[in-house]
Amino acid sequence: MCNSSLDKKPASRRTTVDSLVHYAQAVPQQAAYVDELGTVTYAELWAAAQRRAAWLASRGVRSGEAVALAFESNAIGARRDLELLYAVAFLGATTLPLFPDVPQAACVALIERFAASWLIAGGAPPRVATASTLDPRGYDTAAEAGDVARGDRPEAGAVYLFTSGTTGAPKVLLPTQAQLHGNVLAAALAVGTDSADRQLGSIPWPSVVGMRYLLRAHAVGAAFVSAPVGETREAMGEILARFGITRLYLSPWQLRRLLQSPVPARPWPALRSIQVTGAFISPQEVEQIRSSLSPHLFVSYGCNELGSATLLASGETMPEPGCVGRPLPGMEVRVHGAQGEALGPGVTGELGFRADWMCTGYVGNPQATRERFRDGWFYPGDIGSIGADGRVYLRGRQGDVINYGGLKVWPEDIEAVLKRCPDLADAAVVGLPDPMAGQVPVAFVVARGPLSPQAVRGFCATHIEAARIPPHFRVIDSIPRNANGKVLREFLATHFSVTPEGVQPKA
Repeated sequence: MCNSSLDKKPASRRTTVDSLVHYAQAVPQQAAYVDELGTVTYAELWAAAQRRAAWLASRGVRSGEAVALAFESNAIGARRDLELLYAVAFLGATTLPLFPDVPQAACVALIERFAASWLIAGGAPPRVATASTLDPRGYDTAAEAGDVARGDRPEAGAVYLFTSGTTGAPKVLLPTQAQLHGNVLAAALAVGTDSADRQLGSIPWPSVVGMRYLLRAHAVGAAFVSAPVGETREAMGEILARFGITRLYLSPWQLRRLLQSPVPARPWPALRSIQVTGAFISPQEVEQIRSSLSPHLFVSYGCNELGSATLLASGETMPEPGCVGRPLPGMEVRVHGAQGEALGPGVTGELGFRADWMCTGYVGNPQATRERFRDGWFYPGDIGSIGADGRVYLRGRQGDVINYGGLKVWPEDIEAVLKRCPDLADAAVVGLPDPMAGQVPVAFVVARGPLSPQAVRGFCATHIEAARIPPHFRVIDSIPRNANGKVLREFLATHFSVTPEGVQPKA
């Protein structure tokens, strides 16, 4: 067995494999992964990863190669995929994740685009695009016990990550092993996660969101629980109790759905924290969650390029909408004006971030890299300010602001009001082209029952000025969102238009 050197390495030189090795030796019987089949300890996961690595090496997989890994959604396949994820990293190869919801044609295109040398997938042809196929179902546990040297290096590419694509086509990141470890470690430490925790993510493994929370748990020796999130308070309470969950990660939409469900007869088990991230949440919702679900609510802001960037701690009040707390330790934030000048406290401008663990560019996209990564800083395209107390405030996406005949309308401001309307279950505001005004705000809403637009406008009129009330309302079945709960505004803008008859789907 390899000796752990975690304590001897600076955090900036550690890899995800370093953490697994360390906890397999320090707390071998500690749960690393929990699902409907039971518990996998750190010692068991590390031993399985080594056997998988020996199998891959015997088939020819080498350090520096790209390995496409086709994840499976069933419990047995998900466990195997977890072992393979660490095995690929162990060998120093780069994982190209092919998650279950990615269409087959898109998977083939990704394999070819990133020149993957290997595809790990059951039932696939012997060769797919540039990759030779390895079928994990032909793996013999007893036969794969060879000793293989570790090939993971801090500077080696870890795993291809794809941005959410809420503002267009997804962009691709390739963090190094050190950057990936630093990213997940900072997020885990910020909320106090430790080896006593059992952590449930907003989406089970295998998924890109599930991978993020899984690696956060393993960075500090905690257990990751792969289970679906309950849609009601009663169902969620049963999941928390069954798996002994101590920390819960949810999107704003998931929390709103829980708040709208009936109060169960039995209270939830005590949680060390709930963390919400991915989209705007109002001060009223924060207080409601703290009073009815858990007082230990953290509100965070981040993205794939940065990981978690800011955090509103559980003991802090949200002074106004858009407050996402203070930067994480090691994260720097600044605000720029239109000419690139630094802006002072409370002044709204373009937010920039910098941390040792952030990526430095997009793969194969020099134009987007120039736009977002400048002078060692990353600019996600969000508009906001920094208060005198160091707290960060978001106003919205730079490209989402609606120029309504010269009046600047921030969608999140209007959405925060609409979501408080008792007649609405959800809402999103998008700017659509208009020949007279240039852009016109359109409120896409999900109604709880029969809806009167006049009643909704009347509600809005008591909270915002009349000029900012959307002139058009369109009832739809659900608001399109990505896995993190962010509104897919580009989708709505692409599929609807304003006509003399109102807002209609495009032909």
